[in-house]
Parts: sequence; structure tokens; C-alpha cells
Amino acid sequence: MIRILELLIAMAVVVVIFVVVGLCLPSHRHVSFPTETNRPLPVVFDMLSGFKRFKDWSPLRSLDPKTSYNLSGPENGKGAHVDYASDSKLVGTGSWQVTGTEGNEKIVFDVNNDDYGSNKTMTIRLKRVGNQKRSVEITESYDVDYGFNLFGRYSGLYVSRSVGDPMKSGLTSLNNLLATVPKYDYTELPVAPKIVPVPAENLLVAPTDSKRADNDIATAMETQEKWLRQVITKNGLEATGPLRITTIDFGAENYKFEVSLPVKKAGQAPGEALPTLDVKMVGDEAKYVQYRQTKPTSAITTTYAGHMAQLAANREMLKAWAATHGVSVGDHPYETYAKGVPASFTAEGDFTMFWPLKQPGSK
Repeated sequence: MIRILELLIAMAVVVVIFVVVGLCLPSHRHVSFPTETNRPLPVVFDMLSGFKRFKDWSPLRSLDPKTSYNLSGPENGKGAHVDYASDSKLVGTGSWQVTGTEGNEKIVFDVNNDDYGSNKTMTIRLKRVGNQKRSVEITESYDVDYGFNLFGRYSGLYVSRSVGDPMKSGLTSLNNLLATVPKYDYTELPVAPKIVPVPAENLLVAPTDSKRADNDIATAMETQEKWLRQVITKNGLEATGPLRITTIDFGAENYKFEVSLPVKKAGQAPGEALPTLDVKMVGDEAKYVQYRQTKPTSAITTTYAGHMAQLAANREMLKAWAATHGVSVGDHPYETYAKGVPASFTAEGDFTMFWPLKQPGSK
């Protein structure tokens, strides 16, 4: 009997110590880590204020790369939501939701999971730093309340490891991900990029290349356009849109590209099924001109007015937009030259830009 009484007293002492120590432990924990990138601040904010690339940088990634994600709500900003699920006990199930933003400088997430605590939030702050403020410091912070949950307070002793280590790993992944994004600020485009469907077309295409000098490029474009117009006339065709330039290789010294025109048989009514054209070419026509029938696809598009020399930078902006929004682009972007070649080499140029998306199964 005495042994049992001693055991009960010892257990009571342990419980008292557990309670007293637990009550002395903090009821709130805060963990914070920084990293830095040289990508434009608006681009970093766009990537982090939505969940299109969350699986590529999330703190959960290091715990279980096979975690599945389901996005809902708006693409970016308040209300953007992601549910996640994993067979790993380290991850389990849960969700993140953007509950607020401040300019391009702060994003607050509500975190819902099975870990101890309540009012769990992840906050990301962005600050311009470095030479001429061209770099961005990214600080990720985690906050949790345990209240009078003593088990939670004890778990808080290890939060710098249980939550902090995945956070640090996630920031490393984020830095690597941002390094793949072209260092261009696509928010400077006058018209925000968007994804549009592109129908199947019949194209006459004239590949060529030239030195990267305006006069050489313009001459090559006009020469190839003449071949296209010649084939159109001889075959009783009509152009259905403006001249199109597809970039194949924009090198340091040379520019390899294709000049093309969408065409149809003269008199073909709009909306008719796209027929395969019987295009006949003789002599040098067959040397310079090709006939292609494209398949329906989708593309990122925007517009630009000005000299065509700026198109190369704008293409990089489209590529940066795609990388930020989790979209894979194909190899060859193109632009339509609404005012023709001569005007496009002046400030009066008028272009619609397209970058086709990578198709399933393509390399």
C-alpha cells in the first residue's frame, strides 16, 4: 500500500511540475527566416501571392515531394486557397489561404493543419535592398498561439526545427525557382498578358535569316513577303491576317526567323471547316516558301506599339509571366505586324505578340 501511495505522490509531483513548467512556457511562438533574390519585386509578389507555383517552393516540398495540391478561389491575392494532402505523417492534410496583402510588400496566409496551436499564420514580407534597390529581401515568418494547451506549449520548444527547417528548405527552393524566371518585369507591359485559344490555320511560311541590323532584317522580311504574295496570287488564295514573324533564334549577331501569312482559298466563307489547300509552287517558289497546316493550340498574348527592336525584351517579359504563373511555353514566339514591315521599324509599329504554350507530349 505504501508503495502505491509513493507512486501516486510521484505521479502527482510530475504532473505538477509538467503544469508549472508548461504554464511558464510561451503561449505564442514566432519563427522567421530571410532570403534574397535579384528578380523584380512585382514578379516575386505575383509568384508568392498565389499558388500556381506553390508545389515548387512550398515548405512541404522537403517533407514529401509527392504531396498533392488542389487550388481554388482567385488566382492571386485575398481568397486564393490551396488544399494539400500527403500520405506522410509529417505533412498530412491541410490548407493555406491568402487572407490579406499590402501593396507588393506583404502577404499573409492562414495555415490550417493538424499541428498544435491556433491562429497559425505564415507571413511573407518583401523589401527592396542592395545596390540601387534592385534586389528583393524575402522574409518568411510563422506565428502560432497555444493558449493554455500545455502540450502545444511544449511542442513550441521544437517549432524552430519542426516548422523552421522546412521553411528554410522552402526558401532555398524558392530562390532556385526564381532564378529560372527571366529578370524582366512584365508588369511594365502596357497590356497584361493573358492566355487565349489559337485556331488551326493554313500558313504560307518563308524561313530566312539575316544580320541583327535593322536594315538587314527589314530587307529579309520584305523579300520573303514578296515570295509569299507571289504564291498567294498564283494559287488564287487570300491572306486572312497580317504578316507574321516567328522567332527561331535571336542570336547575338544573327537573327533566324520565319515570315508567314495565314491564307484561305479565295471565296471560302468564314466559319467553314479548315480544308487542306493544294498549293502549287514552281521554280524558286518551292525553294523559299512552305505550306503548313497548324493545329489548334493556346498562347500567351499581349500587344505592343513602337519600334520592333523592343520586341525581344517583351518576349522575355512574356516568358517571365509564364514562369511565374506556372505555364510552359513552346519554343517559338511570333508577332503579327499590323502595319507591315516599313512602319514596324519606326515608333509607329503595331504588334500583337503570341507565345504558344507547350503541348502535352512535346519535348
